[in-house]
Amino acid sequence: MTEAPRIVITLSPDAVEAPNVEAASDSRRLAPVQPRTMVEQAAEAIVAAAARGIFLPGDRLVEAEIARDLGISRVPVREALRLLESQGIVVSTPYKGMRLMQITNRNVAELMRVRTALETLALREISGSGPATPERLAPAWRAAERYEAVSSGPDAAAIVAADEAFHGELCRLSGNGVLHGLWLSVARQLSVVWGLGHDVRPKPRIAQEHREILERLSRGDAAGAQAALDAHLAWHEDLDFERQVERRRLGKNRA
Repeated sequence: MTEAPRIVITLSPDAVEAPNVEAASDSRRLAPVQPRTMVEQAAEAIVAAAARGIFLPGDRLVEAEIARDLGISRVPVREALRLLESQGIVVSTPYKGMRLMQITNRNVAELMRVRTALETLALREISGSGPATPERLAPAWRAAERYEAVSSGPDAAAIVAADEAFHGELCRLSGNGVLHGLWLSVARQLSVVWGLGHDVRPKPRIAQEHREILERLSRGDAAGAQAALDAHLAWHEDLDFERQVERRRLGKNRA
């Protein structure tokens, strides 16, 4: 097996946009980063790599290798790993270094219950704080359209990021800052989970479910929006995530 090539990145000190999670070249292990802060970008790149299956749950995350692949020094990578540790994505074990969070069916179920509770409250707050006008829902519609646009592409990280953005937008539109903050605190863990399951369901169906949630909200149908959300979030109940990890690892070892 040949060593994966280094990633060469160009940093622009004035750039403030989010890192590009569009399809990376097949020769790259991690997507290149563009400055917001180098730490945040490195964290995003690691999560994107997990969504693509480059890093699998339980994999050791070697600071020096990640820094080499991203073409940056080890300091921002070290800080990025600490940031991800604080968010539950990375686990530090004495004498064993940093590893990507483990995935079990139980911890996925727990995470999904929290996610469902947050989004349920978000819909309730949206419905209870005035009409869901086209202007008010416009950011969520844009996020839904973004998902639909990237879902036919090959890049799992772009698909996962677009899905995360849609659901994050629902939480932001609730107007409840605490709720949105809680969502952000679990969003990256969800990205790791979604990376294992993004290809289980047909993408057009997921896109249609996004639209249905927004259409029900726009009609003032709070109960219908909740029913649409419940149906949309139920997919994980029939998926054996532990088996998914085993399959991905087997495929990775054969590559």
